[in-house]
Amino acid sequence: MCGRATIITPQEQLEKRFNAVFKKNVQLSENVNISAGEQLPVITSDAPGEIQLFTYGFTPHWAHKQTYMLNARSEGSHNVENEMNYKGTLGIFNKPMFRHAIKSQRCLILVDAFIEKTKAREIK
Repeated sequence: MCGRATIITPQEQLEKRFNAVFKKNVQLSENVNISAGEQLPVITSDAPGEIQLFTYGFTPHWAHKQTYMLNARSEGSHNVENEMNYKGTLGIFNKPMFRHAIKSQRCLILVDAFIEKTKAREIK
């Protein structure tokens, strides 16, 4: 996941595009700077016809307190050089933090953009 997200699409357009509805009395508001701990619209595999609001961030099933982990790289620690065209193994399937959720708890996050700060690179 990236550090921030943006949502500007109106609630009605999301419902039409994804053929799903928000729960009654849920009002989605525009937010161009969503951070960990805030609410995002999500469609889960358990309820594909319903748009729910979930807290942005990941807490593993074994955690003793609420956390909001972000920036899980699918390649895990295999891409040390941070190559953009990395095509190696996906280490996330072996990481204790994610191995349960990535196999059984998938969802679609309905945002207009994810925002990630780029790594500063030295120009030579």
